[in-house]
Amino acid sequence: MTRQKLSITGPWRFQPDPFDQGQTLGYFKPDYDAGRWRQVAIPSSFDHAGDGLDFYQGVGWYRRTIEIPETWHDKHVAIRFEGVNHRANVWLNGRLVGHNDDGFGRFELPISNLLDPSSQNVIVVRVDNTPRDDDLTGTQKGWRNCGGILREVELIATDHCRITHTQIVAEPLERGGHVRLEAYIANQRHQPVLATITGHILDHQHNICASFVSPARQLSAGHDDALQVEGVVPDVRLWNPDDPALYTARVDLAVDNQTIDSVHFRFGFRRIQAQAGQLLLNDQPIFLTGFNRHEDSPRTGMCTDLETARRDLTDMKRAGANFVRLCHYPHHPGELDLCDQLGLLVMGEIPLYWWQGLAGGRDNRDQQLHAAKRQLTNMIRRDLNHPSIIFWSVSNETHEQHLDVAEANAELIRLARRLDPTRLAVHVSHLWRQHPHFDEDDVICVNNYPTLNNRDVRGKCNSDLSGSTSFWADGLSRLHELYPDKPILVSEFGFVSLEGVFDSPIGEDLQARAIEAEFAGMTAPYVCGATVWCYADHAWPPGSFGGRFVISPYGVLTRQRRKLQAFHTVKRLFTQKQGPVAETKAPPRPKPQPWYNVTMIRPDFDHIPQPPFPEGFSIRPMQPGEGGLWTDIQRDAEEYLDITDELFMHQFGYDLAATRWRCFFVTNPKGVAVATISAWYNSNFKGRQSGQIHWVATRPAYQRRGIGKAALSHALHRLAEWHDRCYLGTQTVRLPAIKLYLDFGFLPDLETPADRQAWRAVRDQLNHPAFTSLDL
Repeated sequence: MTRQKLSITGPWRFQPDPFDQGQTLGYFKPDYDAGRWRQVAIPSSFDHAGDGLDFYQGVGWYRRTIEIPETWHDKHVAIRFEGVNHRANVWLNGRLVGHNDDGFGRFELPISNLLDPSSQNVIVVRVDNTPRDDDLTGTQKGWRNCGGILREVELIATDHCRITHTQIVAEPLERGGHVRLEAYIANQRHQPVLATITGHILDHQHNICASFVSPARQLSAGHDDALQVEGVVPDVRLWNPDDPALYTARVDLAVDNQTIDSVHFRFGFRRIQAQAGQLLLNDQPIFLTGFNRHEDSPRTGMCTDLETARRDLTDMKRAGANFVRLCHYPHHPGELDLCDQLGLLVMGEIPLYWWQGLAGGRDNRDQQLHAAKRQLTNMIRRDLNHPSIIFWSVSNETHEQHLDVAEANAELIRLARRLDPTRLAVHVSHLWRQHPHFDEDDVICVNNYPTLNNRDVRGKCNSDLSGSTSFWADGLSRLHELYPDKPILVSEFGFVSLEGVFDSPIGEDLQARAIEAEFAGMTAPYVCGATVWCYADHAWPPGSFGGRFVISPYGVLTRQRRKLQAFHTVKRLFTQKQGPVAETKAPPRPKPQPWYNVTMIRPDFDHIPQPPFPEGFSIRPMQPGEGGLWTDIQRDAEEYLDITDELFMHQFGYDLAATRWRCFFVTNPKGVAVATISAWYNSNFKGRQSGQIHWVATRPAYQRRGIGKAALSHALHRLAEWHDRCYLGTQTVRLPAIKLYLDFGFLPDLETPADRQAWRAVRDQLNHPAFTSLDL
């Protein structure tokens, strides 16, 4: 068995604990009765865990019972959390497994020795988001301090000798690309093993372009080691914003000539450099136009919402952006996957934010710097293989007037460069005019808001904004004189506004004018980019911005993603700088005539057929952020309907959490999704709740192999867990699909004369025994 994963998102139990009494009361014990705790769907923040918890800061508890597959009983099993904010303690079956203090980082805890293979296992997580002086961000944050299990949780089963992580360096050559691939191996077997790794490089059609095998190496029992392969891949396409060409690396670990573990990930061939005052991508100068973006959703807060992220990043690209700063903490890795796909360059950042260094006390300073090094190391390790990332940022707007803070920034930059010499290491400064400290930085990154800062005491701005233009032009010129060989990136500039307000210090019109005036000061050849703060309004702590708002009003979109006047100004400025963004739309497919929408009902779940999947094919739940993959499969398979980019959100957006246990992909032997089916629901179908077989599709190349039958059987069995009947909608033109549904016990809905007329037309074309008993 190679590695297997089991998602444990979905329903958990939750209990707020404002007086931190849960440990004394035994919340972590497996026999504790949590039946009256609130039910929440993970990912979940405190804010969304029930009424009365808006802005809640304190302790919350989560519980979940799981069963372990029998095939896992002799395997190494770990529980992986993608992000818990802020401090987490984890128990399994009443025993403390471990803890984590990094709110936005992935962490993994081994649990093999604590699992009970013969019964259910109880996982308990205590989460505490109480601000503390020794946190990396201290007690001040420029974003809402959302506590909870904010991202996915899963169990991972592997051999006791396994791949712990991989890293790849893939750079262009004159004819092709060079790959250096390293796999870190943990051997927790009780004896040494002789191991090799094989690295396969696959193109976008999953064809193998090259394979490399490492020499065999003996790995000692109980120790970690690294195996490496490298070589040349011929005729590669380089990754860049105009052509984000992605390849897949598959790394197989073999012991005694048997593959025992395998991982795969996508990457791209590209090179980023800063030379002679220019930023170079693949040896060509590039100017970055982009936005700052917080991991904030109007529906889920700071919890995972990759569908909103996809729309945001796609709209940025359409607005002429080629860059996004994911501020001010490591974002969900799915956002990086999207940037890889779309061709958006990225700055990744750790949450060392408004840091005061020794001014906050030596003990706090030492703990925060230690945490910063740990989080920087973990971020780089997690995200190293993404071609979209070009900058590692070690801090934002720290108090560099204190020499110890400047020295700490430099120390962190040197650490980032040691961990990853292929990317650029920076810090972001707002004190660059008075206290420039950029000796270690590869690129100078600066923030400022001259239009906002030059308002008078009544909040009124001078109607002449030429001073805002000259602020940037003159200030960047002086900075260039100090560091003539370093390119300068304006990492934040912008203005505030409220939707529908004009002729006001917070008007949409003034925001648009301020951004245009300031952008005009960023034209010098040593300026390598300009990044608007920010893309969309986001939630921030109550009392911010003079205590007036709980939403940051700097976005060029509202938090609900309505475009403000400034968005259109930015789009014009960016497209003028970069050139128009090409976008094509496939023509709609013709619809045969006549055709009718019809409904079919299965009145119960008795005697569900159980055909197997073809050899090598399997089914898995949909993961957050895979709405685009669903759309692609539907579009590829659909003969009659127009599949729009918005269709997935229209169909599933009101309950995206449920897609993780109700929507499925069928995968081929290479693990590629080739079909989709949904075991969905309708709360008021014919007056009561009912299950629904929803949006069934198989790519044409995989049709007529029995995939649809096996997928339908799987979906019906899932619906049987929650409902006592189900239905589906289809069209009379889909005769093969209707035959399949009839074979599986669905019957035509004949409620109206129009229904009977439509089904008579089907009967005349489709000879099926089910029609003999119907009154048509």
